[in-house]
Amino acid sequence: MKPLVLVGRLILGAWMLANGANHFFFSLWATPTGHEPLAIQLMAALVHSRLYDVAMTIQLVAGALILTGFLVPVALCVLMPISTCALYWSLILDHQPLGAGAALVAFALNALLMFAYLDYYRGVLQPHAVALTESPEGGRSFDFLFANPNGRTSRGQFAPALITLLAVLAFYAFRVTGLTAHWCMLMLVFPAVVLHARRLHDMGQSAWPVLVPAILALAAFAVWLRLVRFGGQLDAALPVAALAIFASFAVWGCIGRGQAEANRFGAI
Repeated sequence: MKPLVLVGRLILGAWMLANGANHFFFSLWATPTGHEPLAIQLMAALVHSRLYDVAMTIQLVAGALILTGFLVPVALCVLMPISTCALYWSLILDHQPLGAGAALVAFALNALLMFAYLDYYRGVLQPHAVALTESPEGGRSFDFLFANPNGRTSRGQFAPALITLLAVLAFYAFRVTGLTAHWCMLMLVFPAVVLHARRLHDMGQSAWPVLVPAILALAAFAVWLRLVRFGGQLDAALPVAALAIFASFAVWGCIGRGQAEANRFGAI
């Protein structure tokens, strides 16, 4: 088994390193442009946005790590999204047998090597796995703060979590543009609802009132994403109302006193 893993590592590592080095240093073969309209459009967008440079950087660094045997499980994990995107572009969009075959081989090598290093990934494959610096106790995990609405979050835990959520929201609001920003911010509604629900539980309150700003926010995003129209004034008022009510709940969560003893939502 070990010789096969070594052979797979050498092939994949050299392949990815050569791709990255060719893009940045040698230009021995041209950047694929595609043959079908969708493949051409996607590749042009990747090149124009410089995301293709990012992909080639990942291939260059990951290939070097895999080839030298340093941080191989991490390199394989980082490389897998690139292998998946290349397979999609070649097999689904471009329909060229040679390119699709090469992409399929690279994807298969990447996947098989990850299976060979499966023991390194067992921690993250466990239910409710925690990341480095997180703890399953004491409210120091993503699941505790943003994913599981059952239970309680104290005021001391709420404020840093709220700041983190607002920082992510600000990133998408001011650094990302267009519908992409709106879709990304829409995904933050759920963790915001969970965070405020758990804070209300800590104060001995029902979390059902959080549905009011949540529904208003969903309606506002539906307008922004051009899914519905309610009328000029209402369309303009929805985001303001959602933001104001969510802000009120946030202030309540920051100043509200939690219950020191266990309540119907559990112990702190």
